[in-house]
Amino acid sequence: MSKVNGAGVRCRFEDEICELVLDNPGRKNALSLSLLDDLNARLIEARDGKARAVVLMGSGNTFSAGADLADLTGTADDLAIDKAIEQAVDCIRSLPGPVIAAIEGACMGGAVDIALACDALVVSEEAFFQVPATRLGLLYNPRAIRRWHNRLDAVALRSMLLLGERFTADTAIRVGMASHLVPAGGARDKSWDLARAAAMGTLDAVAATKGLLTALESGDTDLKRWEKVYNEILASSERRDSVASAKKKANRKPSRG
Repeated sequence: MSKVNGAGVRCRFEDEICELVLDNPGRKNALSLSLLDDLNARLIEARDGKARAVVLMGSGNTFSAGADLADLTGTADDLAIDKAIEQAVDCIRSLPGPVIAAIEGACMGGAVDIALACDALVVSEEAFFQVPATRLGLLYNPRAIRRWHNRLDAVALRSMLLLGERFTADTAIRVGMASHLVPAGGARDKSWDLARAAAMGTLDAVAATKGLLTALESGDTDLKRWEKVYNEILASSERRDSVASAKKKANRKPSRG
């Protein structure tokens, strides 16, 4: 991990799974420019290391308090933070394997954007989401709002953005922001369970499935390219080996006694 002013991202690989931990001590893992730069570097590291899945979390009992106010100027210079968050979102969405966000405590502002870019969100009972952009005199990044518009219903989106409403873990599950609800302190373990399960899929099949889902979420409904990928995977040696392995397991006689 590289750190600037104490902020950075801890990274470790285990069983072809990459764990990334937002770590900004004393500032509730706020997204400083230095932390965002480190996050983007670690996401590229996960891709280059051919991670089959990524678990993204915050240190302590907080995911992230959002953009670090120490880096905000209240001027157009703040566009640098939006660009860094957008880069992280693009990296997460373009990774071939699933990214699972483990959310404990606060997930606010730009951290919501990063979390919603993930393929699954595991939230603890004490987690909450809030985007107080208008209270900072800001129209939130239009690209992000378009992504959220494709994912959340209109009532939820207006409540979060116009009213600055805080969504509890239960609400996040109800409106489709989060996928799994666990007791407080359990988000990391559940995320690792999901990552291990996802890592059992073949690389090409997982990457293609995520790519298609991401394209559809972005409004790209042209299936010609994906039908070509489908046929390529259908005839691939990787799939043939997977089917053979599944048959072998299915035909294996249970041992006696």
